[in-house]
Amino acid sequence: MKEILGKIIRNPEYGGPALINGWTWRPVLEVSAKPQFRAALAKSIESSGMRNPLIIYALDEGDFLSFGGSRLRAAIELKLKKVPCLINDYVDRYEGEEVTPDNWRTFFTDIPTFFEFGENGMDYHYSLERNRRNEYDEAGMRWADGDNDFIATEFEWIKGAHGNSSTR
Repeated sequence: MKEILGKIIRNPEYGGPALINGWTWRPVLEVSAKPQFRAALAKSIESSGMRNPLIIYALDEGDFLSFGGSRLRAAIELKLKKVPCLINDYVDRYEGEEVTPDNWRTFFTDIPTFFEFGENGMDYHYSLERNRRNEYDEAGMRWADGDNDFIATEFEWIKGAHGNSSTR
């Protein structure tokens, strides 16, 4: 795995060196997550591998993470040498299979509800991991192996995390 220099922050008000679209960045290890969540995710990756790819931007300045910070941090802590990534390659640094609207699902174990090809490249997220929306995309927590108590404790803001009718 090439070194990822930082995590893209899409809010230009955050400050710091600007990248594309005025986005800035911060070091990956500064990306926070609850310790219990990090430990559970690392345990899952250790036993089952990385289930879903990270989203990376390859820019002149280097490679930057867009999505998958907790997984990347776990991979670093586990000293993994290879991590699956979907790369928005702005500088033609990488070779490999092109991700298209027809094949993107094949790169995932847990297919996200939200995946798009936009003006900045490809992007995806599980609603529970981004902006703390009220919707709950179960695919984002499948790695937790159905441990609803863990999900409710770590993500108490999720309505319907115990599988009732409000779960999406």
